[in-house]
Amino acid sequence: MYKFTFLFLFTFSGLGVFAQTNTTRTPPIKEGGYLIYEKNGHGLIASVKNLGKMDYTEAMKACEAYAEGGFEDWKLPTKEDFDLIHPKLNLKKMGQGGLFQSSWYWTSTEKDKENAWTHNLNNGVQSTYFKDFKCYVIAVRTF
Repeated sequence: MYKFTFLFLFTFSGLGVFAQTNTTRTPPIKEGGYLIYEKNGHGLIASVKNLGKMDYTEAMKACEAYAEGGFEDWKLPTKEDFDLIHPKLNLKKMGQGGLFQSSWYWTSTEKDKENAWTHNLNNGVQSTYFKDFKCYVIAVRTF
């Protein structure tokens, strides 16, 4: 009976640790958006809002016009920005049904005159699309 009790407590304790390490976390809010990265007083902030689905030109304009938290220096994220954003705003961590879609988001990185890079927030894949294609948009700012 003692062995059974010991094993039950050990297994229960192990499940508790597993559940704690796999909890969903939303990044903290700082300077108008989600804090993505910070080091030595500088960092990257992502908008807390999904700005909608639009083509590349509309996306660039929407980010430049975005003003949140008293800041007006928002821009469309680069491919490299999304390398930092993805682990923080990954839908697998934040949960489905939130503000962000399991879909493609524009980056500001252009491939050529007709194509630009996109990022899939669900799985981290990056690919190019025609600029008239409609993708979702989030804005970023640096500090």
